[in-house]
Amino acid sequence: MPVPFEGLLPYGIMIAFFGLAGHGVQFIRYWDNGWKNDRYNLDEWDEKMMARDLLLTGVNRGQTSEAVADDSFKTAERIEQRFWTPYRNEYFILRERLYRGYAFGEWDWS
Repeated sequence: MPVPFEGLLPYGIMIAFFGLAGHGVQFIRYWDNGWKNDRYNLDEWDEKMMARDLLLTGVNRGQTSEAVADDSFKTAERIEQRFWTPYRNEYFILRERLYRGYAFGEWDWS
């Protein structure tokens, strides 16, 4: 028995919006990354070079072709930004709570 097209319209709409959302997120990440693709599998060297590029150009993904750095680079310092949170050493993910309960016997559900 054939499926009426009225039943396929919602599926088409859902597929279209999932595709739109996925491509929208991909575009925003691409735009936020300085019109470059994401970096992945970063090691410590890559992190240091990204910090250096940030100090040299002021942009996370920026690079410069200058052979000599500015004088401001000598005294520049990268400060790690940390946010205050009242939830220190507390786990709020259900998986983390279950693991801590099974492994250490700490069944804290407050």
